[in-house]
Formats: sequence, C-alpha cells, structure tokens
Amino acid sequence: MSSVINETLLAIKAAFEAGVNIFNDGTEVSPRNPLPVAQTDGLAVSGTATSAAVLFTTSMLNYESITVQVTSAGTSCIITYETSEDGLNWQLTSGVLTSNVGSTAFATASATAAIFQFPRKALLFRARVLTYGSGTVSVVGSLSKVPVQYPAVTYILGTASENGNVISNIMPVGLEGRTSSKTSVSNAYSVRPIATVDGRQIVRLDSIPENEWSYVAASGGITNTTTAVPLTGGAGSGVRNYITSLQVSSDTLGTATEVVIRDGAGGAVLWRAKIGTAGTVGIQDIRFHPPLRGSSNTLLEAACVTATGTGSIYLNVQGYKAP
Repeated sequence: MSSVINETLLAIKAAFEAGVNIFNDGTEVSPRNPLPVAQTDGLAVSGTATSAAVLFTTSMLNYESITVQVTSAGTSCIITYETSEDGLNWQLTSGVLTSNVGSTAFATASATAAIFQFPRKALLFRARVLTYGSGTVSVVGSLSKVPVQYPAVTYILGTASENGNVISNIMPVGLEGRTSSKTSVSNAYSVRPIATVDGRQIVRLDSIPENEWSYVAASGGITNTTTAVPLTGGAGSGVRNYITSLQVSSDTLGTATEVVIRDGAGGAVLWRAKIGTAGTVGIQDIRFHPPLRGSSNTLLEAACVTATGTGSIYLNVQGYKAP
C-alpha cells in the first residue's frame, strides 16, 4: 500500500514540476490558467457517399446542437438524420432549416441542398443516405455548445386541404361550401361545418336529429280527465329532457282548466297555462328560449288540473335530450 501511495505522490510531484496540476477527475490544467481546457466549439464533421450509406457519425458529448449543411444532394437521393444512445438502435431526429422563421415544419430528412440545425437528443448523431439515386451526396457540419435558437416568431398554419393550399399567418374557419348534402361520418369522428357556397354558415339549433323527440296528441285529445299523459320517458343516466316548443288548441270546454307540464310523474310543474270554457282560437304555438329543462333521467308529462267535462284539449310537444 505504501508503495502505491509513494508512486502517486511522485506522479503528482512530477506533474507539478512540469507545470501541470491534476484534479481528482484526471482533468489537467495549467498553473497559469486554473480552468480546465474546454473542447473546441465548432468541431467539424463531414462525409461523402455515392450509395445508400452513412455519411458521418459523431458523438454529441459536451455539445448541445449540430449544424449540418448538404452541399451536394445528388439526384433523387434522400438523406435522413438519426440519433442513438447505444450506437446500435437508431431513431429519426428532427431539425429546423436555418432559414425558418416559424412557418416551416421540422424535418427528419432532406433531398436538396440546405442547412439544418439539430438539438442534441441522444449521445450519438448521424447523417445517412437512405435512398440513393445518382451523383455524389456531400455534407459538412459543426458541433456547437449552444442550443438551437428557434425563431421568436410563431405562425399558426391553417389549411384548406379539400380545395386549396395551406394558408399561413391566419387560422381560417374551415367551413365546407355545399350545394348538396355531404356524406355522413361515423359517430365520434371529426367533421367540418358546412356553409352556403358564399360562406354563410349552416347552423342547426339545440341538438343532433338522433337526440330529438316529439309528442303528438292522441286522436280525440285529452277529454274530461286529470290523468297525466307521458310526453317522453327518462333519457338515461346523466341525461335530461328539454322542451323547445309546443302547440295547444282546444274545443269549447264544459269546465275551464289549467294545463301543466310536470317534471316526473306528479312532479314539479315546469309550465302552466289556463284554458277557459271558450277554448282557444286556432292553434297556439309556444316556443321556449331557453328550453324547459327536466331532471336527469326523468320523464316529462302533461295533465289537466281540472276535468273539462265536455270538449277536448290537443297538445303537441317537441324537444331533445342532452346532459
């Protein structure tokens, strides 16, 4: 043990006499400049290929980014950019054109002469000719300790892909001009709003057709009874019934009565109207805004508070179901 210590002390003494200090991690520094000697910023890399081959592979250790310039793209050649931790399993990595001002997507491959910057995402980086056509593919690059500087300006890209090009700088409203009905999509799939061909949006109020319901008065109407008439059943767990409109008419009645709409069997009254013995003149159309709203998973019913004796009341109701 003493011989090992002596050898270590002799080595430190020799290094000091030679003008070099040695830290515990083995880093050598000059006594005139006590900072460790840094790796060179801008370390150069390059490669050339005339086939589908790796152009260069470099370590990103102690570097934050790499700039790669394709000086010759060959003809019909595709260069991919890849990264790896173990040098065996490689994944595509994305870079940004140096000319990008925020409107160009990141790229993992190129086919033309251009300059890209790539952030460090793993220990190793390489450029490789994935598809070779003809000619010579040449690239040069440099590693940097500075991270990739992304543009300060961000653009929002919109698209009119059905009948137009990508539009930059704005977010267009993607209405689809129609002169006929479009093909329906499956449930839970995306669909564009529709409009007239001059851009006037088509809007359908309240609900999708599949969730609408209606009650039609029975033949002969409601005659001389206080028995409730179900308008629609419970809509399901967490779902309510809504009433958007109703139409009421009546004959001359033997006894005046009140007509009510109730939330549930014998439940709270949501709407009430009185019809005298003279009945109504024509059909009375009533629209509710906002709609009448029932309780979760609860039926709606209509009833006369007093039996009419003679004459009938006709009630038609429309609505929808929703949370």
